[in-house]
Amino acid sequence: MQTSNINFTGVHILNTKCLSRDNKITRLKVYELNREDMPFLQQMYRNIELEKYVTNIPHSQMEVWYTMLKEAINLSCVNANKSYLLAKGKKPCGIMTFEPNKSKYEITRVCTWPLKKGEKVPLAGKTLFKTAFEDFLNSNAGSIEIDAIKNGPYDTVGKYMQLGFKPVGGGNFIEVMRTTRNKVTQTLEKLNTLITSKPTGKTENLNLFEELRG
Repeated sequence: MQTSNINFTGVHILNTKCLSRDNKITRLKVYELNREDMPFLQQMYRNIELEKYVTNIPHSQMEVWYTMLKEAINLSCVNANKSYLLAKGKKPCGIMTFEPNKSKYEITRVCTWPLKKGEKVPLAGKTLFKTAFEDFLNSNAGSIEIDAIKNGPYDTVGKYMQLGFKPVGGGNFIEVMRTTRNKVTQTLEKLNTLITSKPTGKTENLNLFEELRG
């Protein structure tokens, strides 16, 4: 992905080490975003070429994937939301945005994408969820809700159920799902066996043109 002439001011908050099923280690970085990051995110969107790396899904589902990505970007800089960008090396590979309220968290969008043909970034989605779950448990909120897209390229309902969410209603294209503090605690215990997160302790804004160039 081309990142030249892009500047934004994310904060590098976590380094993670992910252990996949084949015992391979993937190191990922988590950045917290703010409103000033929109120019970078828009450029990032224009440079992502899903068709280059994913060739086994219908065009209609590819369009849903792009829509999910664009919505995640648009929502990531809304004042009420908190957002994370995930990167492998110098290349972004995932984004999540959620709205933390006193009684309930709402994960508004989460999207990951491959960096090589036919090869997903191992545990990218789970790393984003783990980061959000840890933030949630540091609050007083009692539950988390998320909308699972039914007509997307992957079985998001099944994936979210593996993370402790249960269906609570919805329509033709969206399944509303919810999880509780107790269930999040149990899920985190499992995720911690796969993903080790180490806070950087940093709070300064970075020029991620330099951080993610190449």
